Amino acid sequence: MTHTVEVSLSPALYPFRTTTGRHITIVIDILRFTTSLISAFDHGVRAVIPVATPEEAETLKLQGYPVAAERDGLRLPFADYGNSATDFNTPEIYGKTLVYSTTNGTIAMKMASENGPVAAAAFSNINAVVSWVAAQQMNVVILCSGWKNLISIEDTICAGAIAELLIQQENFTSDCDSASISADLWSHTKADLRKHLTETSHYKRLIKLGIDPLPDYTVQLSISSVVPVLSGGIILNQH
Repeated sequence: MTHTVEVSLSPALYPFRTTTGRHITIVIDILRFTTSLISAFDHGVRAVIPVATPEEAETLKLQGYPVAAERDGLRLPFADYGNSATDFNTPEIYGKTLVYSTTNGTIAMKMASENGPVAAAAFSNINAVVSWVAAQQMNVVILCSGWKNLISIEDTICAGAIAELLIQQENFTSDCDSASISADLWSHTKADLRKHLTETSHYKRLIKLGIDPLPDYTVQLSISSVVPVLSGGIILNQH
């Protein structure tokens, strides 16, 4: 049976997807939620609870959960961690259940979860997430988190890389223009990924805030076997 691959370039476009019924959604937020989420699992987090609002995150912190939270790129005052892949390079998170809330990525994951399992992807786990998705035998929508419903280059590039790998599988096909656009962008940028990411608006936005948006972890391809999947309100590593 052949399954379809569709790309939604921003959460605002996701409600207009042509994919119907239960399907897998792959959420991408390169700068920085999905990259950092994968890093958290790489460093031993047991589970992650994504929440849409800072108020929810702060309430769960009062119940004893460690919290990672940011808005507009900045760590919230009550949070234990921000939204960088390097924030989770600490033994303190090993075995913990982490509460996580961000401007774009956690909202996109929760929105998509009504339609089936939601996997988080970044450059760091591309091969792992493609292998996991291929084994599920379901239609796929790749959802770029973007920035406040606007399209972002970095998420589109990663969507293109994933779409290309899935379409190379025998049982996946696509007639989606957004998939073609993102795959073309990936082909154009992959030879010098870091350079192209430094030209994006969100990279520049974070730099102005004094944040390093591109630790090496962000631009290294397939260095992680982690596949974070949201189901039933909890994100677990399914690899």
